[in-house]
Amino acid sequence: MALMRQIETADPQTWADLSGRWFFAWRMAAACDSALREVTEARAKQRDPSRALALDKVSTLLRGEMESWVRRGEALDMIVERLPRPQ
Repeated sequence: MALMRQIETADPQTWADLSGRWFFAWRMAAACDSALREVTEARAKQRDPSRALALDKVSTLLRGEMESWVRRGEALDMIVERLPRPQ
């Protein structure tokens, strides 16, 4: 309920800020997904065990980062959907 009261008094700048953050979060998640696909493809072709291990670590880090950006995007989805649209 407090969130709704806060949203009702939000000015257009707040909407623009949250909308920008929403867009950025989803773009970062997409960039992480793209990088993860490239790393996975490179890992599949790798013959050197030490490089394969390094790619596994990068894959783990990218997956965690992507999940973090997806969670942020989903949280912002809920907020942005409830904000009044600018006039």
